[in-house]
Amino acid sequence: MTALIPHPYLPGMAEAWLAEQRRDREAGRIHTYAITRVTDAVLVGAIDLRIGAGGSDSFGYWVGRPYWGRGYATAALRALIALAFTYLDVEELQARHLVRNPASGQVMAKCGLRLLHREIRDHRGAPDEFYVRGITREAWERVVAAD
Repeated sequence: MTALIPHPYLPGMAEAWLAEQRRDREAGRIHTYAITRVTDAVLVGAIDLRIGAGGSDSFGYWVGRPYWGRGYATAALRALIALAFTYLDVEELQARHLVRNPASGQVMAKCGLRLLHREIRDHRGAPDEFYVRGITREAWERVVAAD
């Protein structure tokens, strides 16, 4: 269900991905964070913030299947949005999810992202339907105030 993670995921791809994340962070382009369980620091996924995405996806995340439905993605996304709007010069965030992945849409909706539009994009070499969701700094402040 991820748009950017290759499938199948071959040996050596994780190491190459980690090296790429390090280069992107040093260049100030993408900040990637591990999503871990609080109780034992087990890695359950990852989330990233793309600085200056310019109308493209501002963030992305994945959570391993054994950890789906436990709130990890929602907690990580709320923290990432708070980071972007509180400490960085970000006014709006946007992201896409596959229409056939409503769970990702629910995560975004729980974090205050509203549906902006639907689009057809390439996904793994074939056209697929995506929802584009977004949130502004002002809308995030309303979400936080309502908590």
